[in-house]
Amino acid sequence: MSSTHQAAIGIEGALSAMSLEWDLRGDAAALWAVLPGLVAEGVVVGLGGPLLDAVGAHVPGYRPFERLQQGRHTLPATPHALWTLALGASPGEVFQRAEALKQRLAAHLRVSEARTMFSYRQGRDLTGYQDGTANPRGDEAWAAALIEDGPFEHGSFALVQRWLHFRERFAALPQAERDLTIGRTLEGDVEMDDAPPTAHIKRTEQEDFDPPAFLLRRSMPWGDLRRHGLVFIAFASDLSKPERMLRRMVGLEDGLQDALLGHSQAETGAYYFVPPVADGRLLLPAAQRRPAVAAPAAPLPARSTLTLREHGPLLLAGNFVVAGVPMVRGALCRCGRSADKPFCDGSHAAAGFVAAGGCAALTGQGRGAARPVIVQPVADGPLVVQGAVELCAADGASLGTVEGPTLCRCGHSANKPFCDGAHARVGFCAPE
Repeated sequence: MSSTHQAAIGIEGALSAMSLEWDLRGDAAALWAVLPGLVAEGVVVGLGGPLLDAVGAHVPGYRPFERLQQGRHTLPATPHALWTLALGASPGEVFQRAEALKQRLAAHLRVSEARTMFSYRQGRDLTGYQDGTANPRGDEAWAAALIEDGPFEHGSFALVQRWLHFRERFAALPQAERDLTIGRTLEGDVEMDDAPPTAHIKRTEQEDFDPPAFLLRRSMPWGDLRRHGLVFIAFASDLSKPERMLRRMVGLEDGLQDALLGHSQAETGAYYFVPPVADGRLLLPAAQRRPAVAAPAAPLPARSTLTLREHGPLLLAGNFVVAGVPMVRGALCRCGRSADKPFCDGSHAAAGFVAAGGCAALTGQGRGAARPVIVQPVADGPLVVQGAVELCAADGASLGTVEGPTLCRCGHSANKPFCDGAHARVGFCAPE
């Protein structure tokens, strides 16, 4: 049976897009029966580890994304059952395609991550620099992106990450230092031969790997004036290519870390298998036989709370993912002294840390959402929370629910538990 790649992989220069990551909510076998017909114009479909595991399917060369950490920089792993990318010429067209997907999948999946993306200044990243200039072209692009042979020839593997940019921090640098951070000039888009080995270009130069690690990138900016960044999407014929690139960025190869990590933080990370198309249908791997009705999943916690322990840490309870690690209970440092950041090691007592066990009541009341609350430490900065979380005083009284707060972890904010930027003033540094 002859196969071809999913057509939307080849779309270049899309003006709008939406990246959606989905979690199982029903019987995986029933979803598996629906997926082959999920071929649609302007849509890419990727299968994640949780779904492949649920149906017992094996894809040669696929493996889940591994959380990477070196010093204060972390690339979290946030696996999901399915990933879809809807592309179009306008936000309205993309919304229609995404809505059609939801209507077809709602009985089987729930949307965990929905990120609207857009084109910015003819293909630039929100930092202002040209993005994707090293993308291979023509036949070289397909050689980089598509599985060459085997049962899933013309399929692909996708790396999907959402990065949060700290543009104000980056913009505060002198222009020359910004250029050295990227390794390319803002004006003229000229690659700098004298860029330091920590420059982003030097850390990710695809031809410098042995063997070369060429990827086909389809990354786009996301966000608004409050939170924004880049959804990094790369298609690869072999997962070792993006894995080697990320390991070099974090410094796991030679100890040198990408300078751009000081100005952008990965908040998500997952690998997906992007199956080929045969006779107008997705070509899926064989699934093992499973019972018609799957065992019911354990119920998610009713709420996710952060309790402000007086003169001590933030106590979390519920459905959390902290720096890529799922957890239902834990204690997060907010004195800035822990040797095990972002987690508490009791240093607040010896340091004489002072912080109230409460704060002013919040305007938003109610309970936190059941879906996971993502807590991501920012290098040398605060804890960035994604999702709704209920803040509680030390005595357990609810202070209200807040959506996506940024929480102090340096110990110096005048507006605890929230960040007021004091970490920059005091030179807060997470341990190497």
